[in-house]
Amino acid sequence: MEQFQFNFTDILRLSRKAFSVRRIGIHLIGILFAYMVYEFLFYLSIYIADGNNIKDYWNSHGLLPVSPFSNGEFNPLISTTLWICLTLFAFIFYFSSTMASKITIEQLRGDEYYSAGDSFKFLQQHWKTVIGSFLGLLLILALIFMIPITVALLGKVPIIGKSFLLVSSFFLPLAFILGLLIAYTTAVVISGLFLVPSVISTTNADSFETIYQLFAVLWNQPWRFIGYGLLLFILKLVLVPIWGIFCLTGFMAVLYPLYYLNPTFIEQSLGNANIWLGESLQILSSFFYSDVNTFLGISISQEPILTASATISGLLITFTVIGIVGIIIAYLFSIASVGTTVIYTIIRKRIDGLDLIETIAKVAPVEPPPLLIGEE
Repeated sequence: MEQFQFNFTDILRLSRKAFSVRRIGIHLIGILFAYMVYEFLFYLSIYIADGNNIKDYWNSHGLLPVSPFSNGEFNPLISTTLWICLTLFAFIFYFSSTMASKITIEQLRGDEYYSAGDSFKFLQQHWKTVIGSFLGLLLILALIFMIPITVALLGKVPIIGKSFLLVSSFFLPLAFILGLLIAYTTAVVISGLFLVPSVISTTNADSFETIYQLFAVLWNQPWRFIGYGLLLFILKLVLVPIWGIFCLTGFMAVLYPLYYLNPTFIEQSLGNANIWLGESLQILSSFFYSDVNTFLGISISQEPILTASATISGLLITFTVIGIVGIIIAYLFSIASVGTTVIYTIIRKRIDGLDLIETIAKVAPVEPPPLLIGEE
């Protein structure tokens, strides 16, 4: 069992646990699954809505994920699909985070052999709580917003509308309090984006208890939560680029020898991969090289090469690049899962003195002894 100090040093000391095959693997599987669903639904919606121009979409985007914020020219079906895909990706992220947080808290309690399979069983029992917590927060926020919206709508009623607004203006002091409540609830919703998986995994709470804990954290320890969150953000800024450079170096250590011995083949393969990835290889290379027709010093062809060897090699490079990006993002998510679990553990101790690191005893219910013959 880890020795906790219940201060910021725990975040610095335990950030190493984010570099874990189990946690990174869980997030990587979630990322790749969400990515495949995202791309499939995106191109399916394009085929249904604008099938004649699907080739143009492929030439401009390839396998690069498209954000619903990035293009206002999509028709309503494609835009709606992108929003649905983004929501699906968010929930897959929170499911993966719940599993990773559960592994983290169980390891902190001393169970180093708590597996991904065990965490998946936990998720099967609590996935509704994850969704219910977010829906509950949004419902609370919507109900509070309904009050000023209702007043504004009644003010639009002919004849009596202005009189109603005049009467309502006498309640502006109460409206100010309502505004503060809306601001506070909004802050709770934002904090829930970070803490919901950690609360559920550490306490086995239901949706109502999870929402209550979010309000309690922001009411009792707001500055500690913000300060620890900033510290965790700084750790991400330091550790994720280092891991990204390490992964990129490993990829290039294999690619450079192949290029110098087989330059034409690698140029063609990289050219295909660059096209299928929406020219993201050139974009990445532009941060390091002025020549935009290279990938980190390796020339790439600007036209698709349709030979069998270049196509197969380009596909393999494409999948490799997607996997590398997924691993880097998975490490970022792993740091977030470990960090928020530790942060909530510290804050919960500060609020009510409950040590979540202590193993929770699971006492089986005592069954009454069987009745003997003749007893009633």
